[in-house]
Amino acid sequence: MLKTNYRETVLKKVRRLRNIILGIVGFCIAFIAAGMGILLYYGYITNGNSTSVYMMLPGFLIFIGLAVFMRSFFKGYLEVIEVMTDEDLETMERLGKTRWWMEKQLPSFIIYSGKIRVFKLYSQPDFSFTELSEISIRPNYFSRGRQNKLVIFKKARGGSFFFGMDSNPAQEQHLVDKALEYNPDIIIKNR
Repeated sequence: MLKTNYRETVLKKVRRLRNIILGIVGFCIAFIAAGMGILLYYGYITNGNSTSVYMMLPGFLIFIGLAVFMRSFFKGYLEVIEVMTDEDLETMERLGKTRWWMEKQLPSFIIYSGKIRVFKLYSQPDFSFTELSEISIRPNYFSRGRQNKLVIFKKARGGSFFFGMDSNPAQEQHLVDKALEYNPDIIIKNR
């Protein structure tokens, strides 16, 4: 049974996490910009060379790029959570109890309304299960943290897409069950 305020709770937690992360990145941007301003000022006063400012410029640009990617990353999560049905939210809540703390509110993928949205920092593509011909789940020997399963989607019209997933058996079974429910002809490969 879904709690009546579960959607609001998840949205509130994701928004709070977004504000914290964007606040930290924004502070770093402001700190680097202030440092660049100070270096430019002292370079101008001493009629000296201000090449040290140019050494800080790549860091400044990296943090600005990170802020843009993080903003779109969290925007994707909020969009999906707002359009999820109560049944999908109930499944997310049930699976959240088996996930580690970060994956509870920000899982690597969310299945809703016959689609799957995969969350990576730089893109959040949506796939309909009917457009996939094969799903391969295998161990990822080059794991980042706890994401030690590699999921590869092969599209029916050609092309493929891959992402890392936590090795949670309930999450893996949920992916397989939903894929077979929405597309009985899909090929599932587990290694």
